[in-house]
Amino acid sequence: MNTIVSFIFGLFVWMIPGKSPTETDITQTVSISLRSGDASRLSTRFAKTIELVIDAEKVEFSAVQATHAELILRSFFRKYPPHSFQFVYRGASDRLRYSTGTYETDGQAFSVYVLMRQTSDNRYVINALHFRKESSVVSR
Repeated sequence: MNTIVSFIFGLFVWMIPGKSPTETDITQTVSISLRSGDASRLSTRFAKTIELVIDAEKVEFSAVQATHAELILRSFFRKYPPHSFQFVYRGASDRLRYSTGTYETDGQAFSVYVLMRQTSDNRYVINALHFRKESSVVSR
């Protein structure tokens, strides 16, 4: 059932006017990966090096290799397994896409910022990923 819903959602997002398939694809990959805590899937869309900030873990890299970032995220997702993720805002400018969202876990919430840049082959890759712990506690 979950696969069917994801497939229908993917088709719906793909058909939204004004977005190329590569834009939709990366947005969907980010959303699904954060909802399921899938660092491996998310890392397939990383640039070779990314900016990674996870304040709850005192992680702050201005440039970390994608493979190392994946390992850090795996640890984060194990410690803070996702209950939900929802985009709050999405924007764009020349060859850039940026999104903010809320990642919820056991009694905690994180603001998530994702910066995606279009490459020379018109593919979008993730250049920055930030998780900032919110001050309010999520009630579950």
